[in-house]
Amino acid sequence: MKKLVILSCMLFGFHISSTMGGNHPDKNVMKAFDLRMAGKVDEAKALLNDIIAKDSTNAMAYYELARLQHYMLVGGGQVGIGDIMNSIDKAVANDPSNATYAYYRGISCFLKAFISMQQGGSEVQKNIEATAAQFEKVLSLKPDYCEPMLYLVEIYGLLPREMGGDSLKAVGFADKLNELNPYFGARAKAVLMPENSDFEKFWNSFPGTKDKNPEYLTELGKACLYKGDVKSAEKYFTEAIKVDPSLNFRILDLARFHMMKVMQDKEKAKTELPFAKTFLEQYLASKPEPNIPLKAYTLGLLNRVEMIQGNKAEADKIEAKAKDLDKYFSRASGVPTLLLFDPPQQLSHHYFSFFSPY
Repeated sequence: MKKLVILSCMLFGFHISSTMGGNHPDKNVMKAFDLRMAGKVDEAKALLNDIIAKDSTNAMAYYELARLQHYMLVGGGQVGIGDIMNSIDKAVANDPSNATYAYYRGISCFLKAFISMQQGGSEVQKNIEATAAQFEKVLSLKPDYCEPMLYLVEIYGLLPREMGGDSLKAVGFADKLNELNPYFGARAKAVLMPENSDFEKFWNSFPGTKDKNPEYLTELGKACLYKGDVKSAEKYFTEAIKVDPSLNFRILDLARFHMMKVMQDKEKAKTELPFAKTFLEQYLASKPEPNIPLKAYTLGLLNRVEMIQGNKAEADKIEAKAKDLDKYFSRASGVPTLLLFDPPQQLSHHYFSFFSPY
């Protein structure tokens, strides 16, 4: 089994979103979403609670509340996984045919399973089985939805049998993905490859890489990070961002690479942290301009860099700036998943792996 990486937050993912037909936005829920994206999380929460108090069947309000609670969870708010599950369960109950809500419920189930795994709970297998069942439910609503299918490849392919793994099911879903979408088919194949495989060579073998497809270039860059080759990773991420500027958040992966090296060996702080700081500042200055939650998160990382370097006064200034933008900015090491930042009427195509730091 590949090493499980618990980052206590959702990481990153694929960046495209499409409007889901028939899923019309509620103007008050959209106002709550806009408030959260502006860093006014408490105001957004109060508005959502008011909406629900007036209409206890508003599925979109429950969905947005679940995402807000998820955001608060990684930002140190007084929220637990039970709160998130309660909200998303009500969203799904009030709109059971909505693939957007069903997909997010699958993500929440997976988070619950990993928390129980991290805590050594007795219900790990039960929670993993519930997660797989939920993603299969998503596919019953939208059979061509690649992201939940890729999660099933990871669950069945990377976990041992006693935790819900099933290699035959993993291969079956990987084959379906390959038929649906060559890129996701390649990602599924990569999931099932031995851990010591040359993934850089694997991603270099596809025409999409040679054609400068940003999705393939991103995977190639990540493969280089796994090998410790940050220079090549920067090259491929830069090429991907030139094609698709919205991928500029990948700059944060480069910063985090250097920060993780310090976490592994504090003696490297003097050489690694200046690189991390450069990338963090590069991301803040990049276009399109980072949204407020990601800007505040990045400032939080800069705060850590300055603190480790012994620059407390500068660190305090940066922390105050981050809190002024959004007091619930993520304190986790992983980049907050972009599926928290899609407008609530959109079908999300963001994907992050619970098994990978990038």
